[in-house]
Amino acid sequence: MTALATHVTVQDHLLPRVFARLGRATRRLPLLRPPLQLAYKRYFNGIGGHARLFRGVYPDFAAAIAAIPEGRREGYDNGASATRLATDRFSIRLNDYPILFWLQRLLPHGSRIFDWGGNVGISYFSYRKYLANCTELDWLIEDVPAVVALGREIASLEDSPSLRFTESLEALSSSDILLAAGSLQFIPEPFEQLRAQSSLPPHVLLSKLPVYDRPARVTLQNMGTAFSPNQLFNRDDLLRQFTELGYELIDEWRDPAFSCRIPFHDDYSISAYSGFYFRNAALGEPH
Repeated sequence: MTALATHVTVQDHLLPRVFARLGRATRRLPLLRPPLQLAYKRYFNGIGGHARLFRGVYPDFAAAIAAIPEGRREGYDNGASATRLATDRFSIRLNDYPILFWLQRLLPHGSRIFDWGGNVGISYFSYRKYLANCTELDWLIEDVPAVVALGREIASLEDSPSLRFTESLEALSSSDILLAAGSLQFIPEPFEQLRAQSSLPPHVLLSKLPVYDRPARVTLQNMGTAFSPNQLFNRDDLLRQFTELGYELIDEWRDPAFSCRIPFHDDYSISAYSGFYFRNAALGEPH
């Protein structure tokens, strides 16, 4: 496999599983580990198109960013990555239903959603037909400039009067619900950013989140269009962070539709992502 970018095919998706199995086999044959790791690095670095691959375990975002191949893009703030998930706004999956369940309960008590890392409106367009009774809905998406620009363009072409975009967290303090659907792991120092706000929404909904019982680490994800650090959250630390922010855990669920397989790092691989609903501890049970 050369270092030149190639498009992902159905067969390509089998190779990470093969590398993962070979990685486990090198526990008994350690001499094979270095050449296999090098082969996977070349494969990982060369894949383009539309991919979802993981490599390495790092202490922080900076170390993961340093591992991005020279000349390859980082993150979503570029045209190729901004359009990567745009068509997903037309679909809804089983793992969306826990979020929908809580939105349907919470929105009658507050209509302002702050969608942190909400891309071009993935959740908004997927969920809105299920939230038709929420006539005063105000859905604000925060994301990087390239995604915000595309999101505004899409919103102007579709009937989406409730949808707005921003590049800052300024409006978070006046929102009713903080939603982060598959985005928190890509945000550097998310809890530091939350602590910096003057106030926080009463409700927090998280989904598609890589959470496990191991120490928190960062892996590097190849999305095909670019590379991005991806936080692997320690569950106890995640709960502690939200408790210190004044929240209590109301609901938690597993999401087997998403996983994080890191070849040669079985101990840090996650077989099913998680979702959470946190509520401000000072609030009572919603009616």
